[in-house]
Amino acid sequence: MLVSLLFVVLASLGYQRDSLLGFRIVFLIAAILLLLSTMIALSMKDKGKQVKRSRLYYHKKYNKFYMLEIFYGARKQIFLTFAPYALILFYGADTSVIAMLLAVCAVFGMLLSPAIGALVDKLGYKKIMVADTLILVVVCILYGYAHRLFPMHIAFIVVCVNFVLDSIISLASMATNVYVRDLSTSREELTATLTTGISVNHLISVMIALLGGYIWKTLGIEVLFTLSAVLGVINSIFAATIKKPEQRTLY
Repeated sequence: MLVSLLFVVLASLGYQRDSLLGFRIVFLIAAILLLLSTMIALSMKDKGKQVKRSRLYYHKKYNKFYMLEIFYGARKQIFLTFAPYALILFYGADTSVIAMLLAVCAVFGMLLSPAIGALVDKLGYKKIMVADTLILVVVCILYGYAHRLFPMHIAFIVVCVNFVLDSIISLASMATNVYVRDLSTSREELTATLTTGISVNHLISVMIALLGGYIWKTLGIEVLFTLSAVLGVINSIFAATIKKPEQRTLY
């Protein structure tokens, strides 16, 4: 929110929205905050216990989790990279707009994370996974076709709301972690499996960034987000095949 305010103030003082002054101030503030964070972290005393575990852990019972992480990695990269590009390149959103949208997403994330966690506990992770990815299909369609379905000024508002909604439904990824917890037999196995999932997630993110950029350039935004919607449908079907494992009380 401070970033948005800064650029609004600079604009009122006569600076262009792409003026380097605003970016220099923002990155200077960020550098100062990072320096302060480093000093605070260095002052902490590490009381953790060393645990021996594999950096990458594979077991066939987690195959569906690994596949879900592949889908989530693709979805995350599309949101992080191509959703802002859609706002900036198609609708001319400036720095203050993007910064404010990210701030709104952060606020909703803080407020709704506990509620989504409660829904996972109440409805079960399977229903949340399926519902999450079905909503994602609608989100992808709006990203790709809002400019064709609505006048541009309305499409811009629709995509901004879509951006926030995309951020909110991404919180449902915690359902996957609950699924892994039910499958694992120890804390060490749980941690190692989640770490492996993150590695798979990052690997597919890099691939999707390259492939998605190529698709955007050669085939257009509509094709990119249509393929994303197809991935969402496949993800929903895949999540629907998950069976709840037997309850364990080992930890």
